[in-house]
Amino acid sequence: MDMVRGSLMHAARLGAGTAVVIAVLGLSGCAFNPLSTFTTPTIDQIERETVTPTVSDDALVTPGTLTVALDTSDAPQAMQDADGNLTGYAVDAARALACRMGLKVAFVDASSADSALSDKKADIFIGDARSTDGDISSLGTCLYDAPAVFGKSSDGESLSVSTETLNTATLGVQTSSASQEALAKQSITANQKTFSNINECFEALESGEVDYVICDSTAGGYLARLMSQISYVGTLEAPSTLGVAGLSSNDELCRAVSDALDGITVDGTLEAVHCVWYGQMPYDLTAKTVSGANVQASDSTSNETESSDDDASDNNGDSPSSSQEGTITDDDINKLNS
Repeated sequence: MDMVRGSLMHAARLGAGTAVVIAVLGLSGCAFNPLSTFTTPTIDQIERETVTPTVSDDALVTPGTLTVALDTSDAPQAMQDADGNLTGYAVDAARALACRMGLKVAFVDASSADSALSDKKADIFIGDARSTDGDISSLGTCLYDAPAVFGKSSDGESLSVSTETLNTATLGVQTSSASQEALAKQSITANQKTFSNINECFEALESGEVDYVICDSTAGGYLARLMSQISYVGTLEAPSTLGVAGLSSNDELCRAVSDALDGITVDGTLEAVHCVWYGQMPYDLTAKTVSGANVQASDSTSNETESSDDDASDNNGDSPSSSQEGTITDDDINKLNS
């Protein structure tokens, strides 16, 4: 798995298309024959498949292009890298979706589906798909998120903990975070060491200062993939979702996007993109929960990560609110693109 993990980290620096291909190959389980001879085709030899657009230009804001709105402050789902380029899981998922539909892709910044779609600034919105406008339809889910446990394993073994184990451990958490609320809901009264952001929590875990980190799963998965001994352990609650939304009146587009989303989910493309951004953390978070946890349906349908820009500019010492957990710093974003 170390070779696969390294390939995925390298893939994240190469862009969406290459990243997905490398991730799928890395997870395919194909045996490697060291005696085999490999050649790389020239650019002229590469055959590019032409995909017929699955939706007419009349159904699009811009002909031939899927215009995707997302919240660019929602790291690591959407963020700007050191060069100012838009990157993140939702960005690569949107590219895969557009590719499946035979379209180019363009992005606009928006904080909600209502603001992006009602004014026809975009064709779809990826993020919190809830809407106060009855004209907005949910077209499917592309990401799951939940308060999760991360631990350290020196020999690469799969970690498994229970609420009883957590109650006797030292836990690293972000100050005034939703994860602290999740621990309280599970009646976990363990010793907590609080930090100003998730990055510091993971540094404490790596150094042995804490036994486990409790944090937003997407922020944790993103950071854990850069640390060889840190891994996802399980969730404390039922996951919330990051959804895809469209304008209900645009039936042609909604059907095409829904079909494309189903397609990249079934064929493994979406999971491969997920692996690039969140490492070995499973796409389906319900597959591994903390033993003894009372996992109930979540009232929220969106993740609760905080933007890297907020972290970089928050120098007043104030603690983030409970709805802003999962700080990813600019330094971690730069590591990804270095």
